[in-house]
Amino acid sequence: MIGAFRNGERIDVLPLDSRAAHYGDGTFTTMRVYAGRIAFWPAHRQRLRDACRMLHLAEPAWSEVEAVLARECATHPSSVFKLALVPRAGGRGYARAWPSDFDVHLFVHHVPTIDPSLYRDGLGLETRRLEFVSDRDAGIKTLSRLDQVLMSSEMPAHGVLACDRDGFVLGGQSGNVFALFGTTWATPPTGRGVIAGVMRSTLLQSPPPGFSVRVQAMHRDALDHADAVILCNAVRGVMPVRRIDARVLRSNTGVAAWMHTFHPELGLPEA
Repeated sequence: MIGAFRNGERIDVLPLDSRAAHYGDGTFTTMRVYAGRIAFWPAHRQRLRDACRMLHLAEPAWSEVEAVLARECATHPSSVFKLALVPRAGGRGYARAWPSDFDVHLFVHHVPTIDPSLYRDGLGLETRRLEFVSDRDAGIKTLSRLDQVLMSSEMPAHGVLACDRDGFVLGGQSGNVFALFGTTWATPPTGRGVIAGVMRSTLLQSPPPGFSVRVQAMHRDALDHADAVILCNAVRGVMPVRRIDARVLRSNTGVAAWMHTFHPELGLPEA
């Protein structure tokens, strides 16, 4: 980590009574900073606003938040930001004020090393049926990420395609899934372990020419008939999937179209 800040001031530790540490209480978004700009900032801000409503948090003064972000973007023009809203502690116990005031935490990280061959050769995924600890319908991203931690410990050497106990597709460990059928890209609805990712919302709003997008439940068996599959998030962009279990998928122009449209803003390879 490069640095951490609370309400714009540098910190070295979190308070011992932090509700983030005790309960996973709060929300966050992870953002790619490239060429001194946050990619898809309006979508990240909207995601946090939606989470504030669901978690009964008073919204921050966005102008103050953006001033801190601009300062750190200038200092660290190529980095990854984690912006977290953490309700202020009010003594022992689960209860807090509704709506709650909170502290704005910013964690600045180095850009993860991403092998360019990932975008050329694609990911290999292994299907796993999981019982998600969280079963909220909103698809918001809270500070409690135990499901993803457990997914990582189960399959440390491979990518995971998570499905629910009935076999319906949820997504990857840290990304949303889209599958192409003809000229239509489909992605599962949020809830039941599916997060409303920023890259997901961006793709839903801006399909490349000649393609459409829709939200629909997908059973794992349907992916055996998909023309292409991708995972996506706001740091690694669009990641092609080349293998799901024993099935190998071919390269597809639909995947390249996504990369060509969005990867320049993230500083990632376009194909």
